Amino acid sequence: MIGRNKFDILKLKGDLDKIRDWMKCHHVPPYMLFIFLGIISTIWFLIRVIPKPSRATYPCMRVAAPFMSGFFVYLITLGGITVALRKVKKNLYRARYIAAASFLFATVIGMVFSLTHGIQDSFAGTQTKFGPDDGPNQPIGNAVGIYPGRVIWAWDPKATNENCTNKFDTKAY
Repeated sequence: MIGRNKFDILKLKGDLDKIRDWMKCHHVPPYMLFIFLGIISTIWFLIRVIPKPSRATYPCMRVAAPFMSGFFVYLITLGGITVALRKVKKNLYRARYIAAASFLFATVIGMVFSLTHGIQDSFAGTQTKFGPDDGPNQPIGNAVGIYPGRVIWAWDPKATNENCTNKFDTKAY
């Protein structure tokens, strides 16, 4: 079932298809699109949410937030790997092999986290929900009246025509 919902860039239609073809013709690497989307979504999120924090629940912000957070995780991981590799180099020159090995270990952990973090399918609505929140056969709303919760039955034989046939005549009765 997950394979059916996977995103396929070759099935894009319309304007997105034109953007994909333009990027292919101009040899734009996909990570540049990721960086561009990360920067734009961060700016959009900050401009909209800082003045009024309740806007974070808006649908457009719910779309921008995963791009923004993924971009920041990428930057933090990349920065941590860079710092750790510089520490490895510095400690190797000073003959501090245990410290160099620990920073190298931290670098490997950061790289594994960076590479495996994006493997998961990122669908906005992976859980399909059917029915109301409170479950099946539950009352909706609050019971009011003289006898709250009592169900009534009303019947009027003149409400329907028992001799009705499914003909669409234009005559009015």
